[in-house]
Amino acid sequence: MQKIPSFLKNAPHFVVWACLFIAIVGLSMLTSFFPIWVNIPVNVIVPILILVFLKPVFFERLKLTTLVILRAAIVPAVFLFVYAGVGAEWFIYVVLLFLAINILEATFTDLKHKCYYNFVSGLVLAATILTLIPGVRWISLMPGNELAYAFTYEVGNQMIIGTVCWWIAYTIWNWIFVTDEFSSSIAYLHIGILGAPIAAMLIMMIPGVNPGNLMIPASLWLVFRANSLTVGGIFQITCKQFIEEKLHVPAFDRFVKWTKTRNVQIVLMIVNLILMAVPAYFSISALIK
Repeated sequence: MQKIPSFLKNAPHFVVWACLFIAIVGLSMLTSFFPIWVNIPVNVIVPILILVFLKPVFFERLKLTTLVILRAAIVPAVFLFVYAGVGAEWFIYVVLLFLAINILEATFTDLKHKCYYNFVSGLVLAATILTLIPGVRWISLMPGNELAYAFTYEVGNQMIIGTVCWWIAYTIWNWIFVTDEFSSSIAYLHIGILGAPIAAMLIMMIPGVNPGNLMIPASLWLVFRANSLTVGGIFQITCKQFIEEKLHVPAFDRFVKWTKTRNVQIVLMIVNLILMAVPAYFSISALIK
């Protein structure tokens, strides 16, 4: 039985959405920077309990399972780095591998549902993950706390542009997938889930907020996205009935139906292909040089 705070039961849809969004942003940042103390209980233990005791639909179960494996993989990375002195850069490649798996799971679901334009975007998106593999490093963002770490990677000025273009394309592609797979209420929720890593990245750009003096907050989008998807998935599964009711907005439902029309799907596919061509161009240029 869902236990929803009483003030949310009678709140307008945008208040409910804002509360969920703030919770997802906050938990995404905490689980990113505290891979042991926050990540394990929130992103590993809770999802396992959900998989055992609740009944998520097939795609939710598949997605949550792969995310739990990814969030659990960071634990040995932290301990190997902190206590054994073993380089932890390999974990960023694990994240990229699971990102590719995540994309392909949704992409072939699109194919099954005959959403061919988003299917094309998904295939190219998965292929261009290779453009996100520059030099990587392990960065401590919480000096003085030996188990507070986050992975990020070093990028040059051109790769910043390419990286930003890639995650914009990912955001568009993923939201279109959600509108095809779930209701407009869930699509409304996913605006918050997809916006959470962007919001967290912008927060890290505020002077004085970033304790590690990170020069390129854009590179943190990757770890924020992995965590926001897990946290958002927990809310989606455990509060589904409440979300379906409170976030059902007729005007937004009409907008979602409009985005499913053939012309809009074609335009979005073209926009995505152009965006993904940017990091591909910079990567190819770097190889040629």
